[in-house]
Amino acid sequence: MGFKRMAGPGCILRLIIIALMVILLVPHGQALQMLSGDQVSVDSPIDDDVFAAGGTVSINAPIAGAVLAGGDISINAPVSGDVFVAGGQIVVNSDIDGKIVAAGGTIELRGGAKNVVIAGGNVNIHPDTVISRDAVIAGDRVSNAGTIIGNLTVRAEEFHNTGSAGSVDFKKSEGLQGLQKLMNLFSILMTVGFLIIGLIVLKLFPAQFFIIEEEVRKSPVKNTVVGFVLILASVILILVLAVTLVGFPVALLMGMLFIIALMLSSLFVSFAVGRTIVDVFKIKTKDILIFVLGFIILSLLFRIPYAGWVIRIVAISLGFGALVYAVYKNWQSITTSSV
Repeated sequence: MGFKRMAGPGCILRLIIIALMVILLVPHGQALQMLSGDQVSVDSPIDDDVFAAGGTVSINAPIAGAVLAGGDISINAPVSGDVFVAGGQIVVNSDIDGKIVAAGGTIELRGGAKNVVIAGGNVNIHPDTVISRDAVIAGDRVSNAGTIIGNLTVRAEEFHNTGSAGSVDFKKSEGLQGLQKLMNLFSILMTVGFLIIGLIVLKLFPAQFFIIEEEVRKSPVKNTVVGFVLILASVILILVLAVTLVGFPVALLMGMLFIIALMLSSLFVSFAVGRTIVDVFKIKTKDILIFVLGFIILSLLFRIPYAGWVIRIVAISLGFGALVYAVYKNWQSITTSSV
């Protein structure tokens, strides 16, 4: 079965998120291998999923699967599972047994894959590339010289097709659609960034994460109301302190902590949403996949016209309120353990 005809870049965004859900909900035998740094290089085989973030990321040995984010990313060895990647320049030089979901500035695809979903500036599929099922691509300039066994769906300003595909669905993007596409790409990258932050926090601070997530599920209405009031009060307090010379450094520190708390708030709600869903359907899976499921569903809800903003405010308020309550209830143990 191929991809259905889509209205434009907004649908591409939804497809990318949906494809991400399909990719990451597939059960894996072990947890992610987490790597980070200025230059990240995998030079020996890893029979596991690799989660890597850095200025330059190079995969030079076979791995089981990958979640990659960085400036320059190159995959030079086979991947037996799926690849989810976001970066400035992405080069895939080897075959991927599963699916590829990629968002970036320039994307070069020289290896084969099962399904491909790509959003980028310049996207090039090279002659030796074989996609065994479907490909969905949104970009400024798209070139296909490879072989797509299924459907090739393209939304771009320029499209050159010297390769082959089971069927081709191309629509040209012009004028303001280009700006909208850029905004959609920025939105995708921001979503990827928050996903990575959530995975890192869950991996490094699981106990604290679950304390706050439990508070989210325990008293959602109370935490939403309290969180919304506290957000307004915090903004007012920070502004009042900022206009005074003495209070400005305090306002600066409070503002930074406030922004961090707001950024983390919806992540706790994401896990609560995911846990609720797996509990309802009695699915047993790993915490990372529960978080990803809830994150994707919440991200989709955020994109509902008009109602999405209400949902976003409720989610941030709920998470913020739960965070404050959790810190308040556990303050004594936090301060005691630090002594």
